[in-house]
Amino acid sequence: MDEANVFLSSIIRTTDERLTRGLTQQRSNATWLRLVSIVGGLIIMGGVGGVILTIYRYTREVAQTRDQVQQLNATLEQRVRDRTADLVDARDKAEVLLAEVNHRIANSLTMVSALVSLQSRNIEDRVAKDALRETQGRIDAIASVHKSLYSSGDARFVDFDDYLSSLLRNVEEAMRNEGHGASIRTDLEALKLKPDTSVNLGVIVIELVTNAFKYAYPDRAGEVRVRLKRLSSTAAELVVEDDGVGRSVDAPAKGSGLGTRIVTAMARTIGAEVEYFPRHPGCGARLAFACPTDLA
Repeated sequence: MDEANVFLSSIIRTTDERLTRGLTQQRSNATWLRLVSIVGGLIIMGGVGGVILTIYRYTREVAQTRDQVQQLNATLEQRVRDRTADLVDARDKAEVLLAEVNHRIANSLTMVSALVSLQSRNIEDRVAKDALRETQGRIDAIASVHKSLYSSGDARFVDFDDYLSSLLRNVEEAMRNEGHGASIRTDLEALKLKPDTSVNLGVIVIELVTNAFKYAYPDRAGEVRVRLKRLSSTAAELVVEDDGVGRSVDAPAKGSGLGTRIVTAMARTIGAEVEYFPRHPGCGARLAFACPTDLA
């Protein structure tokens, strides 16, 4: 019996020792597992915290940048408004000044025209009187452009068809007062031109129409036709023609020839050339010239 008890006790002690070691190992493993879990949790929390901090910093930087951009935009918009207001004010002042200059020039030229008219009345010589009258017509043509400029809303361009109609009415009245029986018929397309071009074309038309009154119909009534039309987006055409006695294309100019030289010079100034062509009966003159496409 004693030996059996000893054997059983030995087995029990061995089993207890194994269980104790197993429990100790399990406790050790559990401790390590808790440590690993705690460390892993801390690492995860640190990573999440870092991500949250990064997102917060990024969001704050984006908000700050947005605020700065909005502030810059507001400042820039205010500067643009101020600059625009300054430019509008400067433009208005320039337009007022330009209108005043055109008004003064027109008045001065009208005074010169009146003085020429007074002078022609005191001259008996027919040639000198005609020369002064033609000079007066040229001055009136230039003055009419400046009158159109200061009376219009845009000093950069002239309504050339309106200007030409007014000019031709004055020429017709003046020629009839001198005893010429011809009349003027117009076909004018609406056209805006620069002032310099308008002045040159106005003087050219006066010379051509005056010559038609004087030489195409020297002793009878007739018709002088003036046509203005746009040929393309960049060019237009001016034609003056009559049904009078006609002239040879190569024939020398009648009178002093000054009018023909003026027409040639004015045409070259605007980069054009006058083309004379025969009619049956009568003759005509054609002038093609450049015209603006952008009036903005």
